[in-house]
Amino acid sequence: MATSTFKNADSILSVTLRKNQFSTDENSFIGRVTRNTVTLENLIASISEKNAGVSPYMIQHVANLLGDEMLSACQNAKAVDVLGLGTMYISVAGSINGENPGESSIPGFKLNFTPSSRAQEAVDSLKVDKVIIADSSPVIDRIINTFNQNEERNLLKGKAVRITGTKLKIMGENSGIWFAPLDADGNVNKDETSWIQVAAETISQNKPKSLEFYVPDSITEADYRIVIRTRYCSGDKELKSPVTAISRTVTIAA
Repeated sequence: MATSTFKNADSILSVTLRKNQFSTDENSFIGRVTRNTVTLENLIASISEKNAGVSPYMIQHVANLLGDEMLSACQNAKAVDVLGLGTMYISVAGSINGENPGESSIPGFKLNFTPSSRAQEAVDSLKVDKVIIADSSPVIDRIINTFNQNEERNLLKGKAVRITGTKLKIMGENSGIWFAPLDADGNVNKDETSWIQVAAETISQNKPKSLEFYVPDSITEADYRIVIRTRYCSGDKELKSPVTAISRTVTIAA
């Protein structure tokens, strides 16, 4: 079968970087390529355009036949050569535990794919057009004094506060909400022993997009910044290390 060499210097893609929460290196990231899917219909239309006289209906029919035969081979526990682009094969899905593992210990199966050198060559010439760094930290959008619906600035001792944003849910070890006093420059005091923590039992709403809690009665009337620290990622998943959001300055009044 004839093979082709794929080289296209104009092919570009975007890569999103997320902090590697499983590494202790602060500068470690996991990259994910932006996915733009080409459908079977797109491929058939492209073949028909490049090959005059080739019926798109026949291409569709043959593609369906090939797909059915590949699935049939998989159902018969066979590895499949996918049009010379690589091998689709069966592997065990997950780890196997037990002193004497047997058939019932196998958790199931999944399909893997190993690309051929020809397929790998097709992507070797790709160039990165854009790198996006995705931040997993919580984001504070609004701070509302629910006692009088005042937004952002003035909070009252012993009264409720609502914070809205994203990824706010308090979860995991060393997580919580604090009122951090300010240093001479108006920044958060780095001495965390001076921070006043919101008691967990006074947090009445703990959701990814909304937190509600009560300002501690013991807090001194002054300016603070609210610090939210959590291991929340999504669903019930926890990050390996806590991430932090810091609000704008708020004023505590009696």
